[in-house]
Amino acid sequence: MSPAMRGIVCLAMFLTVSETNSHFFLRINIQAPTDANACKVTCQRFGFQALGKWKPEFKDMTNPTVCCTKCDEAFSGEAKIQTQQMMQAEVAPAMTAQQCKTICHRFGMKTLGPKFSSITNPVECAKQCDVEHA
Repeated sequence: MSPAMRGIVCLAMFLTVSETNSHFFLRINIQAPTDANACKVTCQRFGFQALGKWKPEFKDMTNPTVCCTKCDEAFSGEAKIQTQQMMQAEVAPAMTAQQCKTICHRFGMKTLGPKFSSITNPVECAKQCDVEHA
């Protein structure tokens, strides 16, 4: 065999082995999502077929938004528990009024605890921060 032919054979073998170990090959074995967020990430990456192996209702989807809604339905019990835990979270005692106001102006009122969860206006939220962290 000529040296050029050996080089071509070696290159072909190298490409075959490297393709076997590539990320593309590993995508075939996608595991079922562990939570709603992982499911939604797969939806946004157009992984409907992979999700279809987990739950058949995902198989024929073509729209990531509809798929995300279906993820919420699939993980509805877990999502409710997480939402309840977030709503019950109290403001950390080490938080300053300034840090609280920053969260308010980023519309994170619901994460500040039950006293802030009904507030929708950042200015009102900042006033509540002054009361809570005075």
